[in-house]
Amino acid sequence: MQVTIIGLGLIGASMGQALRAKHGDKVQIVGYDSDQDAHNSATRIGAADRSEWNLDDAVQDAEIVIAAAPANAVYDIFEAIAPHLRGGTVVIDTSSSKRAVTDWADELLPSTVDFVGIDPLVGAGFRGQADAHHDLFQEKRIAVMPSVHTREAAIKEAIRLIEDIGGRPVFMDIDEHDSFSAAVNGLPLVVAASLLSVASSSPSWREISRFVDSNFQEIVSPASHDPALGHATAVTNPDMMVHWIDQLMGVLQQVRDGIADEETRYDTDSALADIFVNAWEQKLRLDHGIEPGRPSENPLPTAGETTMTLMLGRIGQQMLNRSRMARKDPTKYDRRRMR
Repeated sequence: MQVTIIGLGLIGASMGQALRAKHGDKVQIVGYDSDQDAHNSATRIGAADRSEWNLDDAVQDAEIVIAAAPANAVYDIFEAIAPHLRGGTVVIDTSSSKRAVTDWADELLPSTVDFVGIDPLVGAGFRGQADAHHDLFQEKRIAVMPSVHTREAAIKEAIRLIEDIGGRPVFMDIDEHDSFSAAVNGLPLVVAASLLSVASSSPSWREISRFVDSNFQEIVSPASHDPALGHATAVTNPDMMVHWIDQLMGVLQQVRDGIADEETRYDTDSALADIFVNAWEQKLRLDHGIEPGRPSENPLPTAGETTMTLMLGRIGQQMLNRSRMARKDPTKYDRRRMR
């Protein structure tokens, strides 16, 4: 079987490596990338058996074509490959803007092929082909959104591919996916770019930059991604992005008003304090894998309780147990610490 991967960055290269690890020589992986460096290194890192510089040649014998490119590049890819796909080919897209891409698939791809949109939910912290690994998708959820015209056999083929690379397929509504993706993928890119733009545009940026610490670096880390990815994520999912930016601006306005209000700014029960407390609580729940709306089954010790246990041993552990029993929900912040 031939699988053609168009786009040999983090996702595309990792898929190639995972398929090779699973199937060995039973699958022929053909790679294509407009980036010459990524294209040239694909075979060296085991992401492809061979690379093709011509899209026509790359897809003409493929049974599965994977478009692992930024969403705004997918239209041109579909337009270019459409005349060269053989009947029965399954075309899979991995971008984060599924409504736009699905519309393009219905418009451009021939009726003899099937389209399935997927989104590998692999998390953050990766920087392209250099971070590619055959285990990237292991036990990770991969959202699946076929077109309404997709045949059942093609959906099963896509599911099989997801399982072959180690992922767990999860079917999603396409509108729901694009909204969620805008919130947790698109919005961080916008925040990072905006924060750096604000700070670096100051005439004092040279001096300000000396104060940059790990907190600032963590917030702006999404800005390290290729700008083409951020731009594509924003412009191919515009209504959802505008919705979440509006929500963010509303919260920022509350923070601004709370800080400016001389009468309530120090009030630990104010709307301003609520924003910081809620963020602390939700981050704690995320860190410990506690689903929103569900109480923690295993109470989490505070920093002070952990220190007590280390210092006092068995007695400290007994005191910790009593402390846990007394607390209703350890993910709730103790506002007395703000006073």
